[in-house]
Amino acid sequence: MNMITDRTRSSRAFGTRLRSILGLGSAAALVIAGVALVGVLPASAANATNFVFSTLPTTIGAGATFTSFTVTYQNGNGATDTISITSSCALGGTYSETAAGSVATFNAFQINTGTSCTLTATDTSAGAGGASSPTAAITVTPTTAYELGFNVAPLATAGAGVVLTAFKVATEDKYGNVITSGTDTIGLTSSCALGGTTSSPETAGIATFGAVTINQTGSCILIASDSSNNAIIAVSSSSISVSGGTPAKVAFNVVPPATVLVTGVVVPTFKAAVEDASGNIDTTGIGSTDSITLSSTCLAASVTAVATAGVATFASVEFASTGTCTLTATDSTRVLAPATGVTIVGQAQSAITVTTKSGYLDAPLTLAATGGSGTGAVTFSVTNGTATGCAITAGALSATKAGTCIVTATKAAVTPYANGVSAATTVTISSAPHAVKLAGTIRRSHKETVTVSGYNFSGRPKVSSNVSGFSALVTRDSGKTLSIVITVKTGASNPGVKVLTLAFANGTHTSVRYSLH
Repeated sequence: MNMITDRTRSSRAFGTRLRSILGLGSAAALVIAGVALVGVLPASAANATNFVFSTLPTTIGAGATFTSFTVTYQNGNGATDTISITSSCALGGTYSETAAGSVATFNAFQINTGTSCTLTATDTSAGAGGASSPTAAITVTPTTAYELGFNVAPLATAGAGVVLTAFKVATEDKYGNVITSGTDTIGLTSSCALGGTTSSPETAGIATFGAVTINQTGSCILIASDSSNNAIIAVSSSSISVSGGTPAKVAFNVVPPATVLVTGVVVPTFKAAVEDASGNIDTTGIGSTDSITLSSTCLAASVTAVATAGVATFASVEFASTGTCTLTATDSTRVLAPATGVTIVGQAQSAITVTTKSGYLDAPLTLAATGGSGTGAVTFSVTNGTATGCAITAGALSATKAGTCIVTATKAAVTPYANGVSAATTVTISSAPHAVKLAGTIRRSHKETVTVSGYNFSGRPKVSSNVSGFSALVTRDSGKTLSIVITVKTGASNPGVKVLTLAFANGTHTSVRYSLH
């Protein structure tokens, strides 16, 4: 019995020493030559430890594949465990491999972004495992310039007209690495009105914007683009919520009527708004419910309206006297710059009529009108009808293509009269008269009747020729043909080809050749 006990104790001690040598747990069963030693229990799975990287490069191009490297581990239970690599930098390619004989080989590994990148290996087959890092950090070098990025993004909120907190835009490669050699000029545009300095040159690939304002309220996006190279992809910011600035002025956002014919009649509704310095209406701020007072020497008394969402409506204004009336809208609640507008109050003028009705392409047409009242100057305005290029220069109408122009005459207001405006009048612009052919015989010492065909004839033109003793009279004008009686004195000119010229009342000329016999 004692011999058996001694042998059991000896086996236990041997098993303990052997497990220590083999790295097994105290509970693992130990079998030698098919015999389980007493006191040796099954051990739990152990994680790989002592990771060792083969030689790694100290620099690598962004997105470039590493030269093959290995990770060797020890003390694991699986020589074919899966080994994964993580990093402080963004990785690409394949960064998880199955080991063979406790060695994991990586052939398609990339680092896309970062500097001083540290790699960490983990045995993912055995749960959370031990890890080690390479002895030297890896630096990533950028590839070619590809796009812009907000290196420091604009804040999500801003005040209208208030300088934005400084932000930065960088030229980057396609992995997001800054191209530090960049010296391009970066410009800003937006869905909203911008102010301040919206263009900035890069320093080491980064453009800094420190004096930009957004001058209208709402949701605004900034777009940065490379002014020096439009091949670089632009970048859009996240939406910036822009609130109104401090009330600074009153402005007519619906202006008073320019003219009013008579006194004592309610004029069309107009409105005045409380705005910040950039022209944004204070819809919810301190000025949104202010009282706005309207005054003028032409009003019987001032009129006050309370703003709703920053806008005061004047719907019952009547003028008490005629003349040039200046309206002033003043904030009665706080001191703001007032708004001013001008209304001409007076009597209606008599009817004005545009009397010019037709002209020709190659001769500017002086316009005329009759009627109206007072001594105000008459001016004309024009729009295209069927013609193109209708324009008025110094009171003369011209067009670039034949057709109709629509002309309106306005006679300026002069006390006691308001502006007078004519009805829109159609003015026809035709191509210039053009003679095409002379039919008939012209003989010296004879009175001959000939026909000249063409188009746009009007007004029985004067007829002349490069022949001495020539006289002519137009007896009929159909617009397309002219009947002309011609006499040439005997001996006044030699026979041959001559030129007959038609001169129209509007100053246009046209010519046609004929044979003198």
